[in-house]
Amino acid sequence: MPMRLLSFVYGGRKDYGISLDDEVVPSSELSRVLGKPLPPTLDELIGTPLVDEVVSLGSRAFERSIKLEEVEIIRPISNPPKIICLGRNYAEHAAETGSQLPSEPVIFMKPRTSLNDPFSDVLVPDDYTSEVDYEGEIAFVVKRGGRKLSEEEARASILGYLAFNDVTARDLQRRDKQWVRGKSLDGFAPIGPWIEVGVDFEELGIFTWVNGELRQRASSGEMIFKPWEILMVLSRGMTMEAGDLIATGTPAGVGAFSDPPRLLRHGDLVEVEIWNVGRIRNRIVFESLR
Repeated sequence: MPMRLLSFVYGGRKDYGISLDDEVVPSSELSRVLGKPLPPTLDELIGTPLVDEVVSLGSRAFERSIKLEEVEIIRPISNPPKIICLGRNYAEHAAETGSQLPSEPVIFMKPRTSLNDPFSDVLVPDDYTSEVDYEGEIAFVVKRGGRKLSEEEARASILGYLAFNDVTARDLQRRDKQWVRGKSLDGFAPIGPWIEVGVDFEELGIFTWVNGELRQRASSGEMIFKPWEILMVLSRGMTMEAGDLIATGTPAGVGAFSDPPRLLRHGDLVEVEIWNVGRIRNRIVFESLR
């Protein structure tokens, strides 16, 4: 059955665990049930075989849990070895940018410092960029990696799925004539709210709202390259590692390519929901106006 792996703050202390329905089972209780110590963070857990043992616990009765509403949910992982992103992985988005359909995944990367919590503000250095855009995406986390993965190995390497907003500074992107700087500013990658394990990729959908207005809507079936295909291509020349975070590209409807363009303004609320996974919600805050 689907299960959520999440990180949270409770009683002023950071922890991680699993969420079943409206309850959170903390790492100490998972450790007690398994009869063995667990690593201190979810990042570290994902890098060990213990993550499979935690997931296999399912919905058994636990002695200690916390109400989900009582915890502060934070980004599930903070220290992925790599954050790999795709461009033009939906035909309609490629069309709206005036690009041809890619024959292989179009890859770029974001730094760890771009990660943000699922419900935190995105602080925009508006003395540095003035054209900020949203890109709602389905992302996944790798639980085991390697080189030259077969399709079976690649499918088995996917731990679970989460929402990802690839916030982008379009003016920096345009000036540089490539994507790295415009997508790498601090906090420009809200993720979460958790990693949904056991969900069927074919049943995922993606929705992005700005101030309650639906801007993006697509299904996972519209992706050109599926997650396991992405891993197979990447692993031909790049070692995939446990904890790698991979964002699979955005569908049509981003602000820069709307007619007229609809870029983000101070105070805008951006929500990205992955159907059957969860929703993240982040307010855009220009640093000069806060």
